[in-house]
Amino acid sequence: MAAGRGLATRLILIAVLVASVTACAADTDDPRPAPQAGQSVSDFPLFDMDGKLHRLSDYREPVIVINFWAFWCDTWQKQLGQLRELARQQEELGFRLIVVSVDGQWSDMQKAHLRRIREEGELGFPVLLDGQKVLAGRLGLRRVPTVMVLDRGRRVRWVHEAYPGNPAVLGAVRKAF
Repeated sequence: MAAGRGLATRLILIAVLVASVTACAADTDDPRPAPQAGQSVSDFPLFDMDGKLHRLSDYREPVIVINFWAFWCDTWQKQLGQLRELARQQEELGFRLIVVSVDGQWSDMQKAHLRRIREEGELGFPVLLDGQKVLAGRLGLRRVPTVMVLDRGRRVRWVHEAYPGNPAVLGAVRKAF
């Protein structure tokens, strides 16, 4: 009997670890539904790590991929390689990848870390700060990472809480044209 409980406990711990690798909850008690396809995304003003202002209207590509992440959720580090690979396909496929951090304010250490990553190997996408979670709140973001694909009308065509991998994102990009 005790061996059975030990196995059950280990299986529960494994399930919790797997869930924590794929998504970090921004608010686990949030009763709102996940962001939904069909909602419109209005223009937004967000700054990058160098203080440059970015707006959704600055991007002319017909399809936009927005990936929300946070430094406090270690999944951003696991995503980075996939996002770099995804960014390499932007020009060929005609979309734009934007990463939005919902960390609050970036510390000098976080800024330095991002700059180091950018210098080591081209990021290929802007990392913007939604420190007060204005955009995240408007879109109903509940978890990070969350990925959204917007069509040329800047409507959400696809949304996924947790990073699903590049094949799923690229499939959603192709359907958004």
